[in-house]
Amino acid sequence: SPSSGASSSPSFSPAGAFSASSSPSSPSSTSLVAHSDEIPPAMPLVTIVEPETKRTLLCMLRRRFTLANGEERCLCLPLDHPIDVLRGEGLDENEDLSDIGDDELLQILPDMSLALATKGMLLQRSAFCMTVRGAVRFNEEDTLLMDTGQEEESEGVEILTFQSGASRYLVYAPMAPVLLVTKEDKATGMHLVMFDEEIDDALLEENMRAVEEELVDDDDDEFDDDLRSQFEEELEEERSRSGGR
Repeated sequence: SPSSGASSSPSFSPAGAFSASSSPSSPSSTSLVAHSDEIPPAMPLVTIVEPETKRTLLCMLRRRFTLANGEERCLCLPLDHPIDVLRGEGLDENEDLSDIGDDELLQILPDMSLALATKGMLLQRSAFCMTVRGAVRFNEEDTLLMDTGQEEESEGVEILTFQSGASRYLVYAPMAPVLLVTKEDKATGMHLVMFDEEIDDALLEENMRAVEEELVDDDDDEFDDDLRSQFEEELEEERSRSGGR
């Protein structure tokens, strides 16, 4: 596989997006409550909209919290997998990889879409990012260490590599879940990502940690087959109403 020392950061890194670490901790005090003989309800589905492009991103609403001024914010987890793509100049698997611009992305999209389709995945131009619908296996064998210029390297999982023109490209997904801070439009029910909003660090960290705890809890794993079957019908209805992405 390509070099794990990629020299650039993911392009999907809006100020309203955060990656939750996957280290386990104590159960959240606000996790969903159910009687011992009942199955916990599925996570509510919400739609994030990108005003400029009208693109949408279907998410699970993982948490609501209230700011000091009384306004409500939400933490949303994309239902499909956010991805990014990096470029290498040739076929050398040990070379560093680099970000690409929007013009180059548009040029390689047909080859990228075809390569993903051969793996049974659907490439989507979703709000604020690209996503894939399909089975993405998160395992240590395909883990990449991404040099983002920060104190700690971020981890990604290699999905595939493909050739387009004279360059080879790597498609990967962030290893840590991507959480989006949003504000709900009460009139439409749509959610807007809150970019560059100043939120109390302690408040945000508390709620991020609570979601993190839920995500590492096998009994409340959003990718668990038993839970997925509960909202499969609701999901298909939502996608039908939105006309897909």
